[in-house]
Amino acid sequence: MFIPPHITSQNYPSYEDAKKTLDEMGLVIGGYIRISTKKDSQKSSIGNQKKLLEQWAEVNGYKLTKIYIDVKSGEYTYLRNEINHMFEDAKQGKIKGVVSKEIARTSRDVMDIITIKRTLSDFGAFFISIKENYDSRTDDDEFLLILHGALAQKERKTTSSRVKVTQLIKAKEGKTNVPLPAYGYMLSENRQKLVVNPETAHVYRQVVEKFLTGWGQLKIAKWLNEQGIRTRRSGQWSTNGIRTILSNPVYLGVTIYNVTTLKRDSKGKQKRVVRPQEEWIIRENTHEPLITRDEFDRIQMMMKHRKEKYQHEWSCDRRYLGSSILRCAMCGGKIYGFKVKPKRKKKDSQYNYYYRCQGINGKCEGKMKSWDMQTIDERLLLFIKSFFLDKDKLLTSMKRNVNLFSEDPCGLINQREVFRLNLVKVVEAIKKQQFAYEQNVINLVEYKERITELREEKNTLQEKIDNLNHKLEKLDNAEHLVNELFETIQSHIDNIKELTLEDKFTLIDHFSKIYIDENGNIVDAKFRI
Repeated sequence: MFIPPHITSQNYPSYEDAKKTLDEMGLVIGGYIRISTKKDSQKSSIGNQKKLLEQWAEVNGYKLTKIYIDVKSGEYTYLRNEINHMFEDAKQGKIKGVVSKEIARTSRDVMDIITIKRTLSDFGAFFISIKENYDSRTDDDEFLLILHGALAQKERKTTSSRVKVTQLIKAKEGKTNVPLPAYGYMLSENRQKLVVNPETAHVYRQVVEKFLTGWGQLKIAKWLNEQGIRTRRSGQWSTNGIRTILSNPVYLGVTIYNVTTLKRDSKGKQKRVVRPQEEWIIRENTHEPLITRDEFDRIQMMMKHRKEKYQHEWSCDRRYLGSSILRCAMCGGKIYGFKVKPKRKKKDSQYNYYYRCQGINGKCEGKMKSWDMQTIDERLLLFIKSFFLDKDKLLTSMKRNVNLFSEDPCGLINQREVFRLNLVKVVEAIKKQQFAYEQNVINLVEYKERITELREEKNTLQEKIDNLNHKLEKLDNAEHLVNELFETIQSHIDNIKELTLEDKFTLIDHFSKIYIDENGNIVDAKFRI
């Protein structure tokens, strides 16, 4: 047999035409079943579909060897495990075709339906739908498949619209739509409202109190895991989990709905996008709050400040006490710890540990400086001990870092109060507009125009308040933080050398920078508010 050179030089796959199987009997095929939810009514549908597929295969002379079942919505086939197993079996030749009760059971999206048919065709397999009497082997131009797929997609859109309307009505009435409530809450008996969960609400309060006293998100997560306390999904706590519950306004008794939606991107993947703010549904006092507004605002400000401070910091886990906190007094560069193995190799030889500054912009004079780590760590602990035992010195240092003496704190406080009162009026105006729209006093166009103006005014006022809070919050809380630090530290400070490394990290993290000279003496320090 003669073979053209462009065939012998390329590893082309062999073409398998599924049409050749039209008259074959006893072909091995698979069945596909999809249900949307795990409800009992849907589960009974699985049994009915199985019987239908088995009877159809027997009558039409096919050998049904495996049925693939997915519990997923009608979109995004790439998210379904069983349908991907089905494709793999078709690729390996384990099945020659797939049968389903109806096209809508495979997908409710035209592009997905075509992709399913084409993927099976690539592997020489065919697709049959019983209800529509559709067989991919006789539909060369996919015209019939597109028609059936469009009808299935239209049905999904109609169903989705009905569900959405029901959810919007519930949201406007202050009812909840979430199947899994936020940590600290549970669903009421009728599953329409959020109520306090007595088993987890006190844990949330502990997280809030520890964060306000200076604990970081990582330390709180580790503490919860050490206590054997699980997340709402019975998993381990992480910094993301702590950040989520600390920033969630649901704990203020607020319900927010219709904020995001899922869209398909150009590659057919799902993508979550944020809706315009005028479409958000916000209801206050829908359930019992677990945090005061003052505590919530303080936490958001603290998280914002910490993010700004740490965004340029070294992101790796710190292994040494002074790493990234220590600074060279001569060049201002960061000092990091490192270890060196002795040149003379012995059986039990241990590493030597140092801190090192490599200088920045050539400002450091002489050779690269390094200090013995144990000596510097001992000086750091003595410095911390003396610093925290002197209450006046601590308060003076904190106020000096606030850097507000050039401004008028009283004037700023009065100005902030004026902005706050104006903000309350704007929020009330927004509620009135929402009520007017719901009562059909104003139409949708009028509502959108008014709500857009009010939201812009609200955002402007909030930005001004945030700027003033940024200036005043450190000064407002300086003395309060000093008292909290004293209560926390007094019981440990005398035995500071015996503390765990984690507790030592917590103490030194109250400083943003500690400067040492070429002899390793501490010459200056900046306290972190």
